[in-house]
Amino acid sequence: MPIEHDQEMLEAFISEMREILELLDDDLIVLEKSPEDTALLNQIFRFVHNIKGASGIMGFEALIRVTHEAENVLNRLRNGDIHLTHEIMDVILEATNLVKLLIGDIRNGEGKERETGETIERLIAINNSTVKLLNISGSEVVAEGVPEPVPQEKTIAESNESALLVQEPAPVVGSGVSSPGITAAPAIVVKPSPVPRPRQLEAKEPLTDNSTVRVDVKRLDDLMDQVGELVLERNRMTQLNQERQQNSDDQLNFKEEFGKLTKRMSFVTSELQMQVLKMRMIPVGNVFKKFPRIVRSVSRDLQKEVDLQIVGEETELDRSVVDEIGDPLIHLIRNALDHGLESPEERLASGKPRCGVLVLSALHEGNQIVISITDDGRGIDTDRVSSKAVEKGLISEEQLVGMSQREIFDLIFLPGFSTKEVTSDLSGRGVGMDVVKTNIKKLNGLIDIKSDKGRGSEFVLRLPLTLAIIQSLLVEVESEVYCVPLSSVLETLRVEQQQFHTIGNQEVLKLRDRVIPLIRLQSVFQVQQEREPDVTCYVVVIGSADKRVGLVVTRLVGQQEVAIKSLGKYLVNIPCIAGSTILGDGRVALIVDPIGMCDFIK
Repeated sequence: MPIEHDQEMLEAFISEMREILELLDDDLIVLEKSPEDTALLNQIFRFVHNIKGASGIMGFEALIRVTHEAENVLNRLRNGDIHLTHEIMDVILEATNLVKLLIGDIRNGEGKERETGETIERLIAINNSTVKLLNISGSEVVAEGVPEPVPQEKTIAESNESALLVQEPAPVVGSGVSSPGITAAPAIVVKPSPVPRPRQLEAKEPLTDNSTVRVDVKRLDDLMDQVGELVLERNRMTQLNQERQQNSDDQLNFKEEFGKLTKRMSFVTSELQMQVLKMRMIPVGNVFKKFPRIVRSVSRDLQKEVDLQIVGEETELDRSVVDEIGDPLIHLIRNALDHGLESPEERLASGKPRCGVLVLSALHEGNQIVISITDDGRGIDTDRVSSKAVEKGLISEEQLVGMSQREIFDLIFLPGFSTKEVTSDLSGRGVGMDVVKTNIKKLNGLIDIKSDKGRGSEFVLRLPLTLAIIQSLLVEVESEVYCVPLSSVLETLRVEQQQFHTIGNQEVLKLRDRVIPLIRLQSVFQVQQEREPDVTCYVVVIGSADKRVGLVVTRLVGQQEVAIKSLGKYLVNIPCIAGSTILGDGRVALIVDPIGMCDFIK
């Protein structure tokens, strides 16, 4: 039974465990690629030892049992008694997942008993192994001791493992050392794996904490400095107001001083806003760090060799955005592994290296973050995509005739679309890319696809840095002003209305190689006509996920940073409106919802 402890002690324990497990996940994946890195192995051993020690102080018996056996395995690896294989790493990762789940139960106050026996048995099997194994590099490594023959037989092809059991006499044959009464005998090869296949634990992250953000102390210091500046300017404003009340005749001096104060207040407010935003910013690496394990697991299931390269993990964005991009990225990565990258045999046959490359990158571009997932696989076969879409009834043959390559790429986002003939755990149900589209739309983001058949594909996500304060384009419809999120604006055009065409009661504009459907904001928001329509008007081309739409407006006012204000629970479901803001003159302006506008076109 756990010992009695207060809430503060429990929170400190959970916080420490979360930090250790984050580092442990990364180090285990690196260790598998560099099994000879003794310093890294020692560090991992210390992490597990620390978890066991802290669990012992708190009295969590299940954690103690799991970490004790894992520590024994790592200790044998450190001593060279056994050598790291993919199968051993499978079990160590399974134990790590179990530790996460147990700590998650503790954090949530759940008293349920989790099944730990199977994982502990696998760890004990490794600790008791006295067999010759093929290590990760393919060379043989011998563990000390005399094994007992394993009665069950299973072929390597059936188990999909790289380990071989070889019965050895003691001491090791060929070492030049003999023991009395023991005759060296030839090695007997048997086929079962010494390590049972690990079970798949829950994939969720039980230790994810969305209620806190870790903030650099320097950022807090900068914030305090700006608050101090704001207090000084407030005092100056108070004094200026008092002088104005006492001496109302000195208009010239008041105007000059008030102008200076306005500029200073504007500067300090902008700096303060920037510091507050920075406090909410966290590295995108917090999301990226879980992908090496996902890539490892999926690539082993698919029997593919993958080199995952992560670029720009220090790029920062708002916590609210970080919390939402995890699922879309998981689906895109699994899609690249399953559909994009070929098997080693296919790659060799096509003249490529047997190991595929998957690049996950992030960078800042203006007021957006751009995340791309690139693979050097087979690319997107437009003929196959279009034929599957027609076969599944998602589009008609007539619609397909006029489609550009870009529009055919966008078909993969349709609900129910899949090119897989057989449904598997990874794909075939036609929901993965649909989830990507839905989540990107929630974030007012864009997604683009670039693909070269036979050479690879790239999925590019463009997301706003924050969802609280946004850069917007102010547009005027008659005398009403609306805000369009700048992250969704692709371009603005001034065109003559005679260039508009009507297809099936829908106004459209041909823009380069694409036909853009048009929406007149005046009609959507029922703005009263105040004057005769001009010959020319402005079109603001916006995008959401894979869709593009042109908004027809009277005039472009300019760009402005605005704070999003909620419309309240009674008005929250108004179509095509994402919220409101207050302009400099005190007027309320509605913020256009790019998602709603794109969905407005059926």
